Amino acid sequence: MDESHKDSSQFCDLLRLKNPHSCTAFDLSAQLGDGRRSALIVVDVQRCWYSDSPGGLARAAFPLLPDRTAALLTTARLHDVRVVHVRANYERSPHVATMRRLNPSLNTVPILPEPEAWAKEIEGELVVMKSTFDGFFRTELEACLCRLGVTRVLVCGLITSACVLSTALGAFHRGFDVLLVDDCCADRTRARHEATVAMYHDYVFRAVTTAE
Repeated sequence: MDESHKDSSQFCDLLRLKNPHSCTAFDLSAQLGDGRRSALIVVDVQRCWYSDSPGGLARAAFPLLPDRTAALLTTARLHDVRVVHVRANYERSPHVATMRRLNPSLNTVPILPEPEAWAKEIEGELVVMKSTFDGFFRTELEACLCRLGVTRVLVCGLITSACVLSTALGAFHRGFDVLLVDDCCADRTRARHEATVAMYHDYVFRAVTTAE
């Protein structure tokens, strides 16, 4: 193996994080009993970007996010829609230095995968760890969804214009039918959220609400 290939391999290993629950050990038969083909992907609903975020921008702009997300999770579980939690752990990720250089006022607290209590996984739900904005990049997410027979994903979470969008694009690029649950997403301003949804609605994903 030449040095460049070795360096590339080491870089990939750095980005690939261990998941709390292995996809290979997931009980497929229990999840496919009703033949459903949808999954809800909850992206980065972590304390560092909402409850503990410096300045509380997302919390101030989207105060109803906790109640709406909790209601969405309850509905998904009630109707046997598979729920997958995608969480960021960027402390070892190479892109963080660039992100902090470009945005020195952001991410001033440790980026830890501690979930909000109102969006925490329950027994049997998958948790996929990611080291970049895209929940599909060098993670087990695609393999898990394919193994479950999923063809449609609903995406919600934090932050709309960053990790939610990147994960929705990742799903779109892999051929999934993508629905963005508009009122269960949040950004640092409502304008950024609305601009992101408007730009990609009916192009990459279809924006829906919890009422729909």
